Amino acid sequence: MRQLIRLSLAAVIGSAFIYSSPALAESDDADDHEAAVMHVLDNYDIPIKYDYIATLMRLPNAFGEGAACVVCHTSNNPKKSPAGLDLTTCEGIHKGSDNGKMITPGKHKGGLFRRRMRDNRMPLGVRFDVSTELPAIMNVRKWIEDGAKNDTLFKQKVLPSFKSETAFGGEQACTECHMSNQEPPSFHELDLTSYKGAMLGADAVAKAAEGKPPVKIVIPGNPGKSKLWLRLTENRMPGGISASEGRNHPNMHVFFRWIDQGAKCK
Repeated sequence: MRQLIRLSLAAVIGSAFIYSSPALAESDDADDHEAAVMHVLDNYDIPIKYDYIATLMRLPNAFGEGAACVVCHTSNNPKKSPAGLDLTTCEGIHKGSDNGKMITPGKHKGGLFRRRMRDNRMPLGVRFDVSTELPAIMNVRKWIEDGAKNDTLFKQKVLPSFKSETAFGGEQACTECHMSNQEPPSFHELDLTSYKGAMLGADAVAKAAEGKPPVKIVIPGNPGKSKLWLRLTENRMPGGISASEGRNHPNMHVFFRWIDQGAKCK
């Protein structure tokens, strides 16, 4: 049964709730909960206080089924906390991790937090504890580092790995979902069956309709900026969360609004 933990939110969002149930994303009315929170946030000028954010960091299942953020991220010392990320204080959130800034005050789409909380590692369903240094993953990294050319490495190693069910630690090939620059049948209009498709990127048709270029997934020479590499190596948080969990948890929207309001600590 879904459990709702109520807070006194006089300083936060009136009669809204913190949703802390693992079953929320599976319930038929999950979309209604998201819509209700968004209705309040969009129609009222409500300041989101850090006190509420601090509660989210300490609450199990705050963003979907999983441990509280502060179970793992308690120090800026990478020997004591993964990536040297401290989420126990507002200052720690602002400082970020060894991998970069977690948030960009005033812009919730900036920083790493949004990406790490919403983007599932690929292939979809791959286990949290699968190594990010599998041979196929390292081949992708080297290929990008070397300029992402249509060379022997790509033809003999990288492209075949996209068609393998197990190369990246999962149970399905990348090309089962990404086989065309058209959606449907291909998710995000991404084609990983060819060099041309991979370099074209994602959402080519949709972006063209907006007068914009496709979303590049490969940035030659820079794996850290390449969505292809990031999606193969970055686990969605909290650790172990199911890929089937909704990516737009109501608490996520509250956190984003706090960031958009400047991510104030007081």
